[in-house]
Amino acid sequence: ARLGVGERYLRKLFQRQLGVSPTAVAHNQRLLFARKLLAETDLPITEVAFAAGFTSVRRFNGAVRAQFRQTPSDLRRRSRPRVESGIRLQLHYRPPYDWGGVRDFFARHAVAGIEQVQPGSYRRRLSLGGIAALIEVRPLPRRHALELYIEDADHSRLMQLVSMVRRMFDLDANPAAIAEALAGDPLLEPLLHTCPGVRAPGWPTLYEATVRAIVGQQISTVAARSICARLTQACAGDARHPVFPSAAAIAELDNDHFPMPARRRESLQALCRQYRGREEQLDCAALEGAQGVGAWTLALAGMRGSGDPDVFPARDLGLERAWQALGGSDQALTRHAGRWRPWRTYAANLLWRSLNS
Repeated sequence: ARLGVGERYLRKLFQRQLGVSPTAVAHNQRLLFARKLLAETDLPITEVAFAAGFTSVRRFNGAVRAQFRQTPSDLRRRSRPRVESGIRLQLHYRPPYDWGGVRDFFARHAVAGIEQVQPGSYRRRLSLGGIAALIEVRPLPRRHALELYIEDADHSRLMQLVSMVRRMFDLDANPAAIAEALAGDPLLEPLLHTCPGVRAPGWPTLYEATVRAIVGQQISTVAARSICARLTQACAGDARHPVFPSAAAIAELDNDHFPMPARRRESLQALCRQYRGREEQLDCAALEGAQGVGAWTLALAGMRGSGDPDVFPARDLGLERAWQALGGSDQALTRHAGRWRPWRTYAANLLWRSLNS
């Protein structure tokens, strides 16, 4: 339903395009994730089974043998002793990868108390299942990968956590296809050479992306970051490991914690009251027509929270400045952006990137 199609039609699409059912694809993804955990971590095999979404170790063992012709113990690789309590995984991407642009994005938007950005790392806490998991991401350019370090995570949520991080750092993008499509525009072609491997970084959930977008309406990035930090502090209280505030926490805040116009506060709290305790159920279709969510907010939330590759936040001041610097007319930007389909998200990120190069 969240994809806008019925189950029967979805099964037909999978059979037509991939030759297998959605269930088979999901099963294969669980097995690939299990193999990754076996090869790169020292998690006990029982925990690997449940982390990969299997309901019993016996079924897990049978599935591994059927798929890989080896037992889980055979797949396990112990190349070096481990003394740390966390988990390290390598998350690969198609090169090139613009780490500098992604890092700078997170640095500009980092919320004090939650995120720390260094030249070679990004670090924050993510709330999953009521547990504040620590993640730290570092580039491994020679391996065409990012290293993900995880601590304090619910192992049954590891697959979800890795999926979040891949989306945040846009690791599944196809830079060759994007560059080929956008290089046909003479105004964008120089930017593609200046910033090869441009990515569209974002936030772990659509909920967080939407809150940030609403807070950021008609104000600077610095001001939006400051407001998010104040909301975080107000919601965290004495928490040892603050995380981005939940919908319930924001919904219950007093008015004096919101340094923003009353209508914007009302829009934000209305959204949070509606999705209190069920942030994961928020989708872009539900945002359309929501109080205080216009075209710019909807586009930005979709770009940063759902990984939509083809949205364009019209009338964004940063995009207009970048466009004018390239010699374009701001009146023609939205119309011209139609040429960039189906990669308008990446064209927008190229323009923003040009302002900060």
